[in-house]
Amino acid sequence: LFAQRRRLSRLQSSQTAFIAMALGQQCVQSRVELIRTPLQAVDWLFAQRISVQGNDAPPAEWGEKSFFMEQLGYEDEERFADIPCLNDLDVITGIPPHSLVRYRGLVQDVFEPEIFASVLSARVPNSGQGTPLKFVTTKYRECVGPISGIEFEDIGREGLGQRGTCYCVPL
Repeated sequence: LFAQRRRLSRLQSSQTAFIAMALGQQCVQSRVELIRTPLQAVDWLFAQRISVQGNDAPPAEWGEKSFFMEQLGYEDEERFADIPCLNDLDVITGIPPHSLVRYRGLVQDVFEPEIFASVLSARVPNSGQGTPLKFVTTKYRECVGPISGIEFEDIGREGLGQRGTCYCVPL
């Protein structure tokens, strides 16, 4: 218990802030907030890449891995340990949905690769415009929540991604 409190206080004291544009609003996120709401940072990075690249073909990678490595300091094992671990039963109840978590396990089986729609176009129905309002990523998600007045459409082959599924046994 003492070690967990020490880790939590170290996590709170070593917060590094960054400015992010998430869902059209400017927000400041600390390391703690980044762990609790990583999908906001993923959405922001995707939107930044799309704004630079344009609406031609959505990118498969947009620097999200290197961003999290840098912002959260994964090279430092003590900082890495600050990310909640699903193996710790006492921690599970306090983890908010969609948080960044760790899991210690051994891969027992690797299943066939899964093909999924990693990018969707968001359109306003009956707007008369032929271009999408924006691209939305579904990477790191099981589904995209509904947004009032917005219709999501599959963009075809360019929007497909591939991910691996593994069966892991806990350590």
